[in-house]
Amino acid sequence: MARLLAFLTLFLLIYRSEMSPTSSISGDQVYWDFVTCLRFLAGYESDPTKHCCETAVSKLNMEAKQYTQAICQCIENLAKGVGIQFDVSRIEALPVKCHTPIIFPISDSINSSE
Repeated sequence: MARLLAFLTLFLLIYRSEMSPTSSISGDQVYWDFVTCLRFLAGYESDPTKHCCETAVSKLNMEAKQYTQAICQCIENLAKGVGIQFDVSRIEALPVKCHTPIIFPISDSINSSE
């Protein structure tokens, strides 16, 4: 666990998003918020963290009204960058576990740029 968190921290400090400068949401914002959801989505934890639900999901839902594609691409890049595959059943369970709908796509393998 400590190694994964150290790697994620290093990855997030080094890796930068390739988003356009006109976007009001940065890849870094998405990474720092959504990283708290990774262990649940990958099947390592039975429940998402409080921060995942109350901060990441809520904040990204608000931003997704304008930046759905950018959020999707950042999540995909994050998953690929740390080598984590999401469990589809966990993606489907996240809205239930967080008690809120999720209006942005979550995937480690779709092509969000299309």
